[in-house]
Amino acid sequence: MRVAVLDLGTNVFNLLLCSFEAGRCRHICEYKRAARLGAGGLSGGRIADTAFETASDALSAIMRRIDDCGGADIILPYATSAVRDAGNGGEFTKCMNGRFGIEIEVISGEREAEFIFRGIMESLPSDLKDRKENILMLDIGGGSNEFVISDGKNILWKRSFPLGMARMREKFDYAEPIPADVVSAFGRFCNSELQPLWAEIEKYSPKLFVGSSGSFDTFRDLLYFNQDGDKPYKILERDKMKGLHERLLASNSQQRLSMPGMSPIRVDYIVLASVFTQLVLDRTAPDVICQSSYSLKEGAMAVCYDSWLKNGKIV
Repeated sequence: MRVAVLDLGTNVFNLLLCSFEAGRCRHICEYKRAARLGAGGLSGGRIADTAFETASDALSAIMRRIDDCGGADIILPYATSAVRDAGNGGEFTKCMNGRFGIEIEVISGEREAEFIFRGIMESLPSDLKDRKENILMLDIGGGSNEFVISDGKNILWKRSFPLGMARMREKFDYAEPIPADVVSAFGRFCNSELQPLWAEIEKYSPKLFVGSSGSFDTFRDLLYFNQDGDKPYKILERDKMKGLHERLLASNSQQRLSMPGMSPIRVDYIVLASVFTQLVLDRTAPDVICQSSYSLKEGAMAVCYDSWLKNGKIV
């Protein structure tokens, strides 16, 4: 059984293709393509016509990659924040389904957080999973940011906030380098919006922080370029994170593009992502900061594999 999971995010569409075999889920290929569903603006509440085309181009490239890798028996596309919040999200899914012969499932922020939790847990080594302290997990997206608090086995609390970096870059428009007053205004806004999170952090006192995929992959690449690339996780040193943050604050897009490890897909959003991350780290004060390369698509694939093992099919 060959299964393709598609994470149709606000900025990027991601593919994970695996083969389900006796006793294992075998990785075949991964691929990502900029989709820019937020192009033309998210604040208007609709996916722009231009974004329909950039998304279609991204899906075309993904479908070609699936074919190049030998095809898939099942394709499971999951759409997230941009599509679920758009007034014409149904029109978008109908259009893409018709063009590509797929069935896009628009998932809730809560289900997205559950997939992210499962993906992160698949990536962590036993010494981190078996810590007695609670874990705070964060996935920074283009349209929304998902938080999960876990005891390492179960989800204690989860929530999706519409504070993704494409939304925030549109809301806090600025000329680069980012002005100090914009950093302050953005921090105040996020601090206010995250009050429910702060209450849960006070309740559960997580001491391990894990940032998954996306922006955190870029943080890792910028800090540890070409190091430990075979591991799906990396411990991030707090002082190095702060130093990188200061470099990002002082940079413009061209300077960031020249930084070894910078992803061109994230160059426009990584500064606000760093500000957001520092806000959460300052408020949480974790003992350990960790990056996970796994997120929604790995979590969704693990759930599918469990279903296949139990039922002989994906339910």
